[in-house]
Amino acid sequence: MAVQEELLVSCRFYFEADGLTDKQILEVSGLSSETPAAGGDKVLGSSKNAINLRQAAPTRAKFTQVVVKVVATTNKDLYKWYEDCNKNEGGRSDWASNRKASSVSVYDQAGDMKARWELLNSYPTKYEGPKLEAGSNDVANETITLVHEGIKRVQ
Repeated sequence: MAVQEELLVSCRFYFEADGLTDKQILEVSGLSSETPAAGGDKVLGSSKNAINLRQAAPTRAKFTQVVVKVVATTNKDLYKWYEDCNKNEGGRSDWASNRKASSVSVYDQAGDMKARWELLNSYPTKYEGPKLEAGSNDVANETITLVHEGIKRVQ
C-alpha cells in the first residue's frame, strides 16, 4: 500500500537571508525556475524534398524574481540590505559583496520543517514601504524583490 505524502499547508512558512531573521512573513511569491526549449515547435529549416527540421533542445535556466512581503516593524535591516546593494557612488555599486544565501521554509503543525527552497546569491533590486492610509486597520508591511543565481528545493 502506498504511503500518503503529507500535504504542505502554507500557513507556517519562514524567509531568511544571511543575518536577516525573525521576520513576520505575509507572503512569498516567485519561487520559479524555467528551462525553455530552443526550437520548440518551430521549424528550424527546410531541406531538399521539403523535409522540415525540428528539434527541441534545452537552453539556460531562467529564474523569476522572488517577492517577499513582511510585517513592517521598527527594524530597518531589510531596507539597509536594499540600500547597501543599490548605492551608486561614483559609478561603483556594492551589490556583489552584499549578496546573501536566502531560503523559504515550510513547517507542519508540529513545527517540523517539511520543505525548503534555497536562493543562491540573492540581493534586493526593489524595496516598497507600506501603504499608509488614515482610518485603516491594516498592518503596515514592507516588500522586497530579490534576484538570484539559482533556486534549489533541498527538502
